[in-house]
Amino acid sequence: MSAIIGERDKLLQATAERFSTTADGKAILMSASTPVFRVNSAGAGAPGSIAITAKPVNVVGDIVFSVSAGTALRVNGNVATIDFAGMTTDTALVQARIREFGVDYLANYMVSKVFDGAAGETGLAGLNTGQAFAYKRAAAAPDDSPGDVIFTFATASITTPAGNDLVNGWSKNVPAGSAPLYVRVAAASSRNATDNIVANEWAGAVQLAKDGTDGLNVAPVRIYQRGATNIAPALPTATCTFTFATGGLTGLNNGWSAQVPATGGAYLFTSGATAASRGATDDIPASEWSAAARLAADGATGQRGTVTVTAPGHSTWSDVSAVYELGHAGYGAPINRDVVTLYDTMHAVTKFYVDGAWVVLGTVLNGNLLVDGTVAAKALAVDKLSAITADLGKVTAGDIYSATIHGGAGYPTGTYGWPSNDGNGFHLSQGGLLMGNYHLGKYARFDPDGDIDTPQFTSLQGIATFSGTLSGARGSFTLIRSPARLASGSAAGYDLTGTGLYFYDGVHEQPYIELGEYL
Repeated sequence: MSAIIGERDKLLQATAERFSTTADGKAILMSASTPVFRVNSAGAGAPGSIAITAKPVNVVGDIVFSVSAGTALRVNGNVATIDFAGMTTDTALVQARIREFGVDYLANYMVSKVFDGAAGETGLAGLNTGQAFAYKRAAAAPDDSPGDVIFTFATASITTPAGNDLVNGWSKNVPAGSAPLYVRVAAASSRNATDNIVANEWAGAVQLAKDGTDGLNVAPVRIYQRGATNIAPALPTATCTFTFATGGLTGLNNGWSAQVPATGGAYLFTSGATAASRGATDDIPASEWSAAARLAADGATGQRGTVTVTAPGHSTWSDVSAVYELGHAGYGAPINRDVVTLYDTMHAVTKFYVDGAWVVLGTVLNGNLLVDGTVAAKALAVDKLSAITADLGKVTAGDIYSATIHGGAGYPTGTYGWPSNDGNGFHLSQGGLLMGNYHLGKYARFDPDGDIDTPQFTSLQGIATFSGTLSGARGSFTLIRSPARLASGSAAGYDLTGTGLYFYDGVHEQPYIELGEYL
């Protein structure tokens, strides 16, 4: 850069900047919700006013607003507002200015009026359109016309002539009969409520439909029979008749019926055939029945429920009498929780039966009336505890038969197997004992057949394998044999015995270390 030496250079050096651009990082930004007033045909504008906000960027100073002629401006800080009522021109230019260090920073915002167009002339009424149909049955395509008609658009139908009949045997609706059905169509079009269709406007006759061959009636047919054994009975030997309308079947023999019989034995058998005919019925010969198959069998009779029996004429209690009164009442031998009362005019005793003995019946309590923590007993005789849901706390149990015990976050259910939620716990059941976390490699499994599996040690079918790190051993041993030698005594491998270490190539024995001597 050259030195400042002349009067002109000095003046230029001392003068202020004459302009600045946004590239210098200084500017004024202006924005509004809308730049236009919409003016309808009545001259009303919307919105009622437009607020324009000026935002200085890296410029300090007061904002001065101005607007083009013909428009009033309301200013509040950095917001200038134009009211529609105060804008007499179609456009208005709003300018914001800030002067900083002798430099003016300017921004402009244009507001315009947008006018609705003038209403156009009313157009002609639109056309009503429709289709008129005429039908006729004939052996061949007819070439005559349904004649002149009047079509009414409101009902989309021919209203003149009245009734169903048109000329030359044509009709407004599909006529009955078995001959082929033909149809003729005419287009209706008018700005009026009706249209006159003349005879020559009808299109040529087109066959719409004709009677076809009757279809097949098809239905599955099943028959049933009970028997005393699980041996299937003989099938029907007579021809049967099936009626499609009612689903009825007649002519069955050999004990078969179309409905499931209620009696006849514990075993229910079924057979089936398919009825197919173009007529109302179908004859099913004996050869069409499928092989008889057992459909169901009666289950075993369940145990009766508990009962209460009261018998008079007993001056004292007798177990024999109680059993007799149960049988006499039709209930047979006693079952757990049967209740019997034996009494006379001076005496009454009530007992209930449990596990082969009659026990004096105490007070019957409604469980809803019990206070928590008030029941204490030495024994509990029930058939099932499956209805109990409780935290049992400390339990001292005797012989627990057919049980599954599981616990810990890793075993939320009683299913035998390693869980997938990476939690610790245990499972104990007839399937085996599982402990630890299998997915972390910290576990132990003990199977009922004697197999043991851990990450470092396994015992499978009597063969023990150690795969961990042996840091020390103490005790005595007779023979340790490599897996190859273990599978076949002549295979290559090694034996470690109390007398030394021997290697095999599959044929020859080569000692490596003998007791007390290094080879």
